[in-house]
Amino acid sequence: MGEMKDRGDIYEASPMELIDGIPIFSELSEYIQNYEKISADHLARMGKTGENPFIPEDVWLELESSTKELILKYAEGGCRILDVGVGLGRLLALLPPAFEKYGMDISLGYLKIAQSKGINVCYSLIEDMPYKKNAFDMVVCTDVLEHVLDLNLACDRILSVLKDNGILIARVPYREDLSPYLSPDCPYKFVHLRSFDEYSLRLLFERVFNCEVLEYSTAVPVMQSSLFKHHVPTPIRPLIGSAIHRVKPANKWIYRYLVRSFFNPCVINCVVRK
Repeated sequence: MGEMKDRGDIYEASPMELIDGIPIFSELSEYIQNYEKISADHLARMGKTGENPFIPEDVWLELESSTKELILKYAEGGCRILDVGVGLGRLLALLPPAFEKYGMDISLGYLKIAQSKGINVCYSLIEDMPYKKNAFDMVVCTDVLEHVLDLNLACDRILSVLKDNGILIARVPYREDLSPYLSPDCPYKFVHLRSFDEYSLRLLFERVFNCEVLEYSTAVPVMQSSLFKHHVPTPIRPLIGSAIHRVKPANKWIYRYLVRSFFNPCVINCVVRK
């Protein structure tokens, strides 16, 4: 892989410091420490078992594929693209070399891996958005907006670095049951703080930010009690879930068919034009 070009000219201000070549724009806080713990647990588990402790690999691949299709549909062959919450850089790594790829996150562990994939990265909260105004043709933000403390402020910062008529693709949980994040057994203070549906996304981007929602698409049904498609009595739901789960080792295709038949999608992709 060739050496990455210097992209210092894309930032509004100089970073506070560099760590392993990664520009740092945000100071440590309780929120960042919480997220660093989540990412550290994730990376530790992957290092030991090769598995993501939070999501099965087949579901992860489907999520990425659903967003990648929309990127390629609206990017017209390539563009300067920013991934807000780049994580391991998996999504941007799926895109052709014609894309000029940037990513920001608040996990140094994640950013080092994303950087190794040829992505120009920085360490920053969305609230401290370091890039110049109107710097990007496209911004993607996947599995992030459900985490932020101030949703409107985060969206304002994201849209500020997007060119006029540029495209934002946001992927968020779809009608998620948030009760597990309030459980005393939840190991993190800040995880998912909100869920979304078609209507909340349109109200957010069209009414609050005067953008245009071009399309949205749901993806990846999962076995979650709150996502049953049908009006199944609550006591029977665990029995159906258990029966479907037993099919998985024998035939993954039938398992996926049953999941899609009984459960609604777990995420929604929303395409927004600024």
